[in-house]
Amino acid sequence: MTKKTILLLLIFSLQCQIQEKKTETAFQETSLYDEWAGLIDSDPLHKKEMDLSWNKLTNTRDTITEYLKKKDYNPKVKTVIYPFSGIDVLNLFSFYPHCERFILFGLEDPGYPNQYSSLTDKEKLIVKQGIRNLSDHLAGRNYFTYRKMKEETKKKELNGAYPVFVAFLRRMGKEILDSKEEVIVGKGITYKGFTISLYDTKLKKEETLTYFKIFLIGNEGVPGDGLYEYFSELKNVGIFTKSAEYLFHGEKRKLVRDLLLKNADFVVQDESGFPIRFFPEELWRRQVFGRYERSWNLSGAVIPEVQLELKQLSEKTNDTPLPFPFGYGYLGTKDNRQSAVLVFDKK
Repeated sequence: MTKKTILLLLIFSLQCQIQEKKTETAFQETSLYDEWAGLIDSDPLHKKEMDLSWNKLTNTRDTITEYLKKKDYNPKVKTVIYPFSGIDVLNLFSFYPHCERFILFGLEDPGYPNQYSSLTDKEKLIVKQGIRNLSDHLAGRNYFTYRKMKEETKKKELNGAYPVFVAFLRRMGKEILDSKEEVIVGKGITYKGFTISLYDTKLKKEETLTYFKIFLIGNEGVPGDGLYEYFSELKNVGIFTKSAEYLFHGEKRKLVRDLLLKNADFVVQDESGFPIRFFPEELWRRQVFGRYERSWNLSGAVIPEVQLELKQLSEKTNDTPLPFPFGYGYLGTKDNRQSAVLVFDKK
């Protein structure tokens, strides 16, 4: 046997050992993930309440899936960015089911690595209560409020978003293969997060979901700040955003807005995301699903831009109301007659 053959065998053996270790670790933690998700019978109350909210959420997901099948909708991107996401994985995966890499950022602490195993039984109940409170919150309106997410994830027992992400992903039928800590290092600041390796049992494909805690104050998006380097290297990007409090309206976050749009080829959002002026008709194919009539002045949020062009596009399209709630239109009317999904596909 040659030295080259021996070396190849050693490398192959080492790779097998690493993969075996990962699989064993993931297998050992599956019961914990299913406990958070309410998929086991050890906590009947948690299971019952998670079942109730996820029956609603699953119906919403299925409605979105069936609705999109009837539309001219085909996002051909592998990486999706979800700014101001919170823990809203259900909508993200509903609109981008075939992508491979999902990158989210919001204001919640990552909560990884998690200290659940060291908690008392009483503290573990608080963790699960927080998970189901957020699950029920999302089921009731199809978006999160920052106040509710902060209220739950700031509790020392839950200590961040990771357990909620995992619980929701398991409820969506995704297997958790591995988790690791992630950081983006800039000048004088480190953005913390995590990456979860997934396997979608329905679509038979591997995926990764990365989440960072990123608070944008308005000067981000310049070379050397970490965010510029991280997002600049992403190519063939899709973007998803909803209930974004009009944070990309006006010019305060111009740099990071331009950074995210620079390599974007497909954008799905409600009217609180990027203003339509960034998607000129000569460069983008523009669609309105549902109906847009107005934007909403939210307490403490950015004042939305007047978007006459968007209103005219909606009137020209004259689509029927959405069969599911989406964005602040539902908040303002308590039904879907002013909810709109905006789809921009680069030509």
